[in-house]
Amino acid sequence: MVFDVIIRGGRVVDGTGNLWFKADIGVSEGRIARLSRTPLNGADRVIDAKGLLVCPGFINLHSHSGRMILNHNNAENCLAMGLVTELVGSCGYSMAPITEAHRSELNEIWAGMSWNQMDEEIDWLTLSEWRSRLDEKGIGVNIAPLVGHGTVRSCVNGKEGEGGERVVPSDDEMAGMIGMVEAAMEDGAFGLSTGLVYAPGRNSLTGEIVELARVVSGYGGLYSSHMRCEADRLIEATREMIEICERAGVRGLISHHKAMGWRNYGKVNETLRMVDRARARGVDIIIDEYPYQHGGTIKSLGRMFKGKLPDGSAIETREELLERLKDDEEWERVKASVMEKRAREMEMHVARRKEMEERGGWTTIPSSIVESDYIIHSRSHPELEGKTLEEVAEAFGEEDVLDCIRELLIADDGYTLSEIYPYSEDDVVTIMRYPWTTISTDQYAMDNSKVSWQMTADALLIQNPRGWGTYPRILGRYVRERSVLTLDDAIRKMTSLPAMFLGLQGRGLVKEGFWADLVVLDPDTVGDRATYADPFMRPEGIPYVLVNGELAVDKGEFTEALAGKVLRNPFYP
Repeated sequence: MVFDVIIRGGRVVDGTGNLWFKADIGVSEGRIARLSRTPLNGADRVIDAKGLLVCPGFINLHSHSGRMILNHNNAENCLAMGLVTELVGSCGYSMAPITEAHRSELNEIWAGMSWNQMDEEIDWLTLSEWRSRLDEKGIGVNIAPLVGHGTVRSCVNGKEGEGGERVVPSDDEMAGMIGMVEAAMEDGAFGLSTGLVYAPGRNSLTGEIVELARVVSGYGGLYSSHMRCEADRLIEATREMIEICERAGVRGLISHHKAMGWRNYGKVNETLRMVDRARARGVDIIIDEYPYQHGGTIKSLGRMFKGKLPDGSAIETREELLERLKDDEEWERVKASVMEKRAREMEMHVARRKEMEERGGWTTIPSSIVESDYIIHSRSHPELEGKTLEEVAEAFGEEDVLDCIRELLIADDGYTLSEIYPYSEDDVVTIMRYPWTTISTDQYAMDNSKVSWQMTADALLIQNPRGWGTYPRILGRYVRERSVLTLDDAIRKMTSLPAMFLGLQGRGLVKEGFWADLVVLDPDTVGDRATYADPFMRPEGIPYVLVNGELAVDKGEFTEALAGKVLRNPFYP
């Protein structure tokens, strides 16, 4: 038999959780044609994997690549980590289906993303049309789409301030949302996602989500949720998640599970017990987690000042921000704008909370209102890293936290990085060890060849390193260095577990007949190099990655093969 590729002499970790075994792998027509204990011969390309591990490509159950994959279609950061399949449309936001009005709004947003060279226009409405657009462009990884509840609610009810803030939709609006979800499921969506801390999803009562999740369940779909709270009311939010899955008869995924804020450390022990009890009575729920103590996609402290000001002008870049910060009069205007915005948000939150509680629901205070950031990187004051803004203000002798932020940003030339609530490392490990936890990035596909760190810094949008380091970090830090997970179980959590949950046919295992989504890595050197200060650093120890049988990374170099596919929900033909 003639093969396209032979991977010779590697230690195969097949994704089941079993121990490795030595074998040659013969790839033909995109699939694993032979898995042989004896040497294979006859191939256009032979990869010497002696001393290396061969495992299935990694599968990410929490991604926002739907927004980025059309322009960053090579998905270089994903491939560098061995990530070959992404579930996109998380946290309630999907790129399809959408309405004409919503499409116009999205195109305006995209037009303003010059930092990211978003030169593609949204010219689709349905999920099927979006899939065709990606097929036409070509993509480097496999994409499994969700339909976002927030997107659907915005399309039908309007965004917050234009109808989306209403708690109870009309019968016609509910029917409209159901129709959009049904259409997406007919087009092959894998399920529904919610972001119950974000507008407009945060205005939804549990019953609304149950009704839409029932639709998804009828198509064999799943329900993924950024729950209503990950801090003080984490227990209640987990209870709501389980209730939705139980009432709707849908399998569920708790997104990027964590406990935010020191007073909530340890609560994950109870939430995991809650999941165990739910599973024991037949509710199919699993969890995803990223291996970092700081969340948030964007790390620039200056991001809080981005956007329009009352006078009609706007701050969009680092240089524009610094110019305003250094001028006393301009700073007072910027500061007043921030305070006015927070006051409006608090007023809306109080009204929203009152209405939700009157109707038996609840909501949490938006993080943008609370000054609870921690400094995670400062060029000029590294001694302040790990300090709260209140502690930084005290160190600077400032009574006003905003004045302290101004001073630090000027000192750092606008490069200061921050994030809310560091998570407990003990909690991160506890969740990681849970048998039904899979590993995710909560980031998106990006091509380093198209966007630089400096471009993101100048746009006040420095990224989280999890987009470049998640999977190597698990294998280097948590397997090799700390022995939190065994190698076999870590691979299972990144391959067959998410594949099983998605119901992917022929993916997630090294097995004859399965698609040749494969990673060849060095277990002695694999590890992350991305940091908060330099998140674009590529990992080490992953010289080869195959996507659908084609080499996407060859001797550490990207091939631009674009062998990825847009996948369809396998439970609904």
